[in-house]
Amino acid sequence: MRRFDTKYVVPETWLPDLIASMGDYAHVLSVDGEAECRYDNLYYELPGDRFLQDHLRGKARRMKIRKRHYTSNDLAFLEVKERLPGGRTVKERIATSSNISQPLSAEEVAFLGTRLRNAEELIPRLSGGFYRTTVVDFERRERVTVDRSLNASILGEPDAALLKGLAIIEVKQPRPDRYSPIQRWLRSQNQRKGIIGRKTSMSKYTVARLARDGNIAGRAYLATYRRLLDAQSWAGDLQA
Repeated sequence: MRRFDTKYVVPETWLPDLIASMGDYAHVLSVDGEAECRYDNLYYELPGDRFLQDHLRGKARRMKIRKRHYTSNDLAFLEVKERLPGGRTVKERIATSSNISQPLSAEEVAFLGTRLRNAEELIPRLSGGFYRTTVVDFERRERVTVDRSLNASILGEPDAALLKGLAIIEVKQPRPDRYSPIQRWLRSQNQRKGIIGRKTSMSKYTVARLARDGNIAGRAYLATYRRLLDAQSWAGDLQA
């Protein structure tokens, strides 16, 4: 799973036109007839929140470790997602129990130990999920995912909605191509405002941590987070 990811934030009110713009060349993934699938995640951290701090500081090489449950087919995986210098993303995974709250098994710790020196120190830190629609362009070998209705919580605390009225678009490509149809469509929108419809390096995990933990200093990431809050307010006006 090696690719280049480009992310965008758009109001949910844009989604019908956005999906329609891909209708001539792309295919929608469906599972048992359902085009929108629920994903549940459990993110792990090291003491001192090393993964989070790497994201907040904008390090070129950073990683996330999570369990992900696909409720549409009841499959689940333990995943290591690493962002490399130059923008490439590498993801490796192994199957795990659909009950993702179970502690890491010896086999899972061994898998993580080949990629992380102190895997035995990992602790579950954040849970959350979203609904995803996936659109595939076979000719370009490009996938576009549309995530909406996000929710998240620090473990042991109440769950809450995240980025209401906004959807996260990810364009996943084997090599960077800013002229793909979906990216051209986004650039053509005259309602782009602030972060809306423009390329961003936001991480759903990092945004969720900033939203749920008031003690975190965002540093370099804080400007992006504030722009997301502005976008959320604007999306709410559009929906109204």
